[in-house]
Amino acid sequence: MKASKLIVLVGGILGILAFFLPLVSVERQGHSASVSAFQIMKGLDQVEVAVDADHTMDVATSASAKKDVGALKGIVMAIFAPALLLGLLGGLGVARKRFGRVAGTFSLLAGLAGLGIASILKSAAEGDAGIGLTFLLITGVAGVVGGLVALVKPERAILVAPAIATAPAVRLAA
Repeated sequence: MKASKLIVLVGGILGILAFFLPLVSVERQGHSASVSAFQIMKGLDQVEVAVDADHTMDVATSASAKKDVGALKGIVMAIFAPALLLGLLGGLGVARKRFGRVAGTFSLLAGLAGLGIASILKSAAEGDAGIGLTFLLITGVAGVVGGLVALVKPERAILVAPAIATAPAVRLAA
């Protein structure tokens, strides 16, 4: 069993786990707060319900607010899309018992995308980055490493030669 599919699978699992861990942890003047992507999504759901319940808003403002909340949800989900893809690729590789060049290419691309997203977010958070952003960085690195290993030395399916049915030898009478 090659390690490339396991590296990609573990990276994907860590990325999915990062969705529930604190992305940002802020401590100011003795008070601390941390927020995960899951909490952000729940908060956006509550904002959407509040927009629906507010009857003082006109229809255009309400529609615009709902559209903006939907766009924010899409951005949060896009941050974790490479991690989900890596988890699926690694899981399929383990299930199929092979991890070829195609899976390696997609793992490398998803890992690079995830690494880029996580590094931008980590640099934007400066010193307030939480463990979730660190897990996203590890996810990107795992995708890149697993993809490169699969591209350099892919794990191919083992072909079993079919048994050739041989006819019994004919004995000639002498």
